[in-house]
Amino acid sequence: MSYTELISTMTISSDLPENVNENFRKRAFLNDAAKTASFEVWTDDTAGNPIDVYLCASAGGNVTVTLPAVASGDANVGRVVTIFKVDAANDVIIDANASETINGATTVTMSAQYNYRTIFSNGTEWFVISSS
Repeated sequence: MSYTELISTMTISSDLPENVNENFRKRAFLNDAAKTASFEVWTDDTAGNPIDVYLCASAGGNVTVTLPAVASGDANVGRVVTIFKVDAANDVIIDANASETINGATTVTMSAQYNYRTIFSNGTEWFVISSS
């Protein structure tokens, strides 16, 4: 995600609200990626375009979504990702790194079409904060 830099010649009454509103507007549009095979979350992020939502189609077989290590530093602390299952075939399996957990379990399996999990890391473990 990128932000418009404020410079010293800008005024608080006119320039600041416009730039702040533009930054929030840009953030309101989530970036998504379609996946049909197993992958690791956020490895496909590009500068300024972090992936927020993964749309997983499992018609070709189970799709395993691997979460990065929560102990990998501050880069993932507080970050949120949504994994969404778009079809009825096979399973989408969310796998925490090594022995790390998601709400106390090492994996979460989604079998039904349109199931989703929104997951957040506090830097110690992963938590499902929204699901269907």
